[in-house]
Amino acid sequence: MLRSGICGAAFAAIFAASPAVAQDHNWSGLYLGAHGGYGWADTDYPGTPAHPTGAPRPDLEGSLVGGQVGYNHQINNIVLGVEADYSFTHMAETARDGNYITQDHELSGFGSIRGRLGFASGNWLIYGTAGWAWNRSSHNQTCPAGAQFGHCRAAAAGPYNLSKSETETGWVYGAGVETAITENWSLRAEYLRYDFDSEGYNLGTAPSGVVIGTKTLEHEVDVVRLGVNYRFGGRSDHHPVSLK
Repeated sequence: MLRSGICGAAFAAIFAASPAVAQDHNWSGLYLGAHGGYGWADTDYPGTPAHPTGAPRPDLEGSLVGGQVGYNHQINNIVLGVEADYSFTHMAETARDGNYITQDHELSGFGSIRGRLGFASGNWLIYGTAGWAWNRSSHNQTCPAGAQFGHCRAAAAGPYNLSKSETETGWVYGAGVETAITENWSLRAEYLRYDFDSEGYNLGTAPSGVVIGTKTLEHEVDVVRLGVNYRFGGRSDHHPVSLK
């Protein structure tokens, strides 16, 4: 419900900001912009049982902010483009695994290089997008001192505090709508889905000498964001709407 509400609010904001003037806008050219939004990330451990018999699956979420640069080429009503972007974020959650083990998960940023295919009408552009993506994520596992039994007791592996950061890669796809508010400036709302490949996080060896080994994680991220773009050398042919 929260996700659908944020999506609806984002697109409603774009429609409310659209000028009450019909424009034959030319989307061709280089553009530079910024964006902000909100994201949700599902964490999985490929090959392990589902919680509660295995490791808990933390659900990460948080706000994000970043920038994008791209280039469009318009042919009649068809707009072809390419875009690169990066978002800074802090999606994090701490999960208790077993009797004493604590696991911290974090996504600190993700980016993409995508192709875009759109249809232009007046001052509006509706588009789909897909391409290659990457993220920066970290995994931490802690056993506290004083554990009385299980994996974390002093006679076994604990105590320890081990972390590992990795870059995950995968694919991203989505869709959006953009409206030109002047010859050079435009607003957009879009949804993106990131599917990252599984990645191993080698936590190494605890001070006790016990090998903790590699934890394999997999992330899927959903993002809704609003953006603003400035297109260099923009030109639009304006045709005011007749009220007669």
